[in-house]
Amino acid sequence: MYSKGEVVDYIWQYSRYYGNLLLQSDLIYTEEIGAHSALINLFNLTEIILKSKIDDYDINFYGAVKQLNEQGLINNTEEKFLNDNYTGIRKIRNIFAHSNLSKYNFVFQEEPSILYPATEISTCEILYEKLSDIIYNIILKVVSSDLMVNLEFDLDSDINNCKFKIKELSSEDILKFKGIDYRSFGSEWAKMPESKKYILAENASDVNVLTSIFATLFVK
Repeated sequence: MYSKGEVVDYIWQYSRYYGNLLLQSDLIYTEEIGAHSALINLFNLTEIILKSKIDDYDINFYGAVKQLNEQGLINNTEEKFLNDNYTGIRKIRNIFAHSNLSKYNFVFQEEPSILYPATEISTCEILYEKLSDIIYNIILKVVSSDLMVNLEFDLDSDINNCKFKIKELSSEDILKFKGIDYRSFGSEWAKMPESKKYILAENASDVNVLTSIFATLFVK
């Protein structure tokens, strides 16, 4: 796998504009502007560069990736990494761009019993660390046929080792995890819009943690 610096150097040969944007994407992350912003920027930039290769900016992300595979520019493993309906880059991009993030949690294979909320910056940092190197290399692979160098790619093992799941939780589930019974809100709970329920659940303090703290403070 090529380093991000190497990828940017090669992308500059394809398009100095895209090379600069790709460099900025990683700077957003490394300069602590925010992993959330870095992810969204990288997803958007990936789509634009992939579409530039097939010279069709009106096609959707899914269709562009399919065409790249049909043209032999990416393999089946790379297509699944980008387009999978459950954990593909397109799925994650759509969650961050179009969904209520409070619903979504990531479960990584290293810690299968822990839920990482999509609303947490630390979760975005983990995602960026896991996904960005692979994405950079897929971008380079796609445009490499336009470069005056011979590059070799073998991303399958890296992609296969990047395993995680996306789990949806209801607002009631989130409250339950925090030691709160949604029924304590009475009849008003059923009247609340769904988005407000998630905001309330997201903002609620964790009763389990508070109980533990107070138990420690007042133990004799």
